Amino acid sequence: MILLLPALMAVLAALAATQVPASLAIGRAAGGMGVAFAISLALAIAAGTGAIAAPGLSLALLVLTSFVATIVLAFSQRYLRADRAPRRFAAMVAALAASVLAVVVLDNVIAFAAAWLLSGQLLARLIGHVDGWAEARAAAARARRAFIFGDVALLTALALAAAHAGSLSLGVIVSAETSFEPEVLIAIAALVLVAAMARSALPPFESWLIGSMTAPTPVSALMHAGLVNAGGFLLIRFAPVIEAAPAVQLAAIIAGTSAALWGTGIALVRPDIKRALAGSTVAQMGFMILSCGLGAYGAALWHLIAHGLFKAWLFLASGSAIGTPSAPALRRPDATVAGAVAVLVLGLGGVMLWTGGASATLLPLMLATATGVMTLVSAANATTPRWPQLIGLGALLAAGHAAGLLLIERAVPQIGTAPVTGPLVLVLALPFLILWVWQARRATLPPSLYVRLLNAGLAA
Repeated sequence: MILLLPALMAVLAALAATQVPASLAIGRAAGGMGVAFAISLALAIAAGTGAIAAPGLSLALLVLTSFVATIVLAFSQRYLRADRAPRRFAAMVAALAASVLAVVVLDNVIAFAAAWLLSGQLLARLIGHVDGWAEARAAAARARRAFIFGDVALLTALALAAAHAGSLSLGVIVSAETSFEPEVLIAIAALVLVAAMARSALPPFESWLIGSMTAPTPVSALMHAGLVNAGGFLLIRFAPVIEAAPAVQLAAIIAGTSAALWGTGIALVRPDIKRALAGSTVAQMGFMILSCGLGAYGAALWHLIAHGLFKAWLFLASGSAIGTPSAPALRRPDATVAGAVAVLVLGLGGVMLWTGGASATLLPLMLATATGVMTLVSAANATTPRWPQLIGLGALLAAGHAAGLLLIERAVPQIGTAPVTGPLVLVLALPFLILWVWQARRATLPPSLYVRLLNAGLAA
């Protein structure tokens, strides 16, 4: 089944690229099947030589990438019907999806690195898809610079790890972290973190994502199927190495927290929908890296999947907001209610700590609870709230997330020793809860900060 997914991507690309009658479509589909056969054959050879590994982590991202890529290809057929190069676009999307699929299943270091490099360059090419547009070319150049910086860090980490482990297998390298000298281990973990930050657009690399809105909207959706969130995948894949370097874990927590708050600020001030969504993605990727730093790899993977699906849908639906008046169906709760929710969540977190039921997922669970309660309160403030539906929807969402998190945690490594535990987790939650209360107060930002957030990531 795994070997059929890249083939499916190539066939769908051939069909989506076809803007001719069915008789010619068959020929082009046959060409796409040829490409698909070549990809499948290469993966089959890799599987036979043991270069492919497909644990639960890989399987989850295989499903996410193939699902979103299929929808994007179908969506693009109509969305880009006036595009000058629809076949080139579809071929690039198919190649990008195939490269991501390769990243998540390959175990050989050289093949993994090649697929990682290729995915970044293909995404940069799609960001600059509109020929003759200077802004698109500049955005593609920014993306390439950010990717190259992160790619050099990752290649260096892989070279160090392979040399010291004496193997080209990622599985062997990751499991051999106890044999590394402390200095080498810290260097490898730090380089992996830099690579993850660059690919996931954490500051100071956020400019490539904010500027990437020059890409066709389907590309913005597709990059959430394993491209911009590949940083989380990388940290989960190298979890034993990261956990063996507490200083790097702490750096991930600091970088993730800073990105989450900074990206939220960008999303709040941007007037255009797509860049506001991009700012939101910076924030979400920051929180994903933060979860990895805390050792909550199950929560990070569940966040990666849920956010990838949700944000891809938001990007694909962003065009429908043009010329559509916003309906004030929901009203934000006031600061008093937001403060009460924040105190409630902190109290629940304290109870979990006191009873010994806290784990690495405490912070994600606290903030998810706050978000859910605030959303339900906003819905209850609507002009005609429907309490049975609200209660049922809230219970369904809570049950779905709990089940998904429990299932995902079986597919990822278990937590080792996190550098932030106990009451410090509650302290870490404070900035996010304070931000929610601040939003509810509808307070204004200082002009200098507002301008910086408004122009964040847009420098050449």
